[in-house]
Amino acid sequence: MQAKTLTHQQVIDLVLTLPLDRLRTVYDFALFLKQAQEPFTDIFGETVEEIQADEEQWAQQFSSSREQMRAMAQEAAAEFRAGRTKSMEFTPAGRLAK
Repeated sequence: MQAKTLTHQQVIDLVLTLPLDRLRTVYDFALFLKQAQEPFTDIFGETVEEIQADEEQWAQQFSSSREQMRAMAQEAAAEFRAGRTKSMEFTPAGRLAK
């Protein structure tokens, strides 16, 4: 995936379309980003660059197996329509029950 170039003017134009009650949220988030001292890492400790590299790898894998994925999706949809699937059950904590 290639990152799209973003300009200051595009951000300004977008902010100008927001209702006044949203401006505080945008301002607070911009301050948070400006004051962040450490590079971004996700909950698994990956940097933005590692996440982007992983997403690129997934995109390449999916594009090379698009027909297989389509066939699997069609098979799953047919099984659902035929009533051969079961609903997933979750615990109150949000974990898979079975």
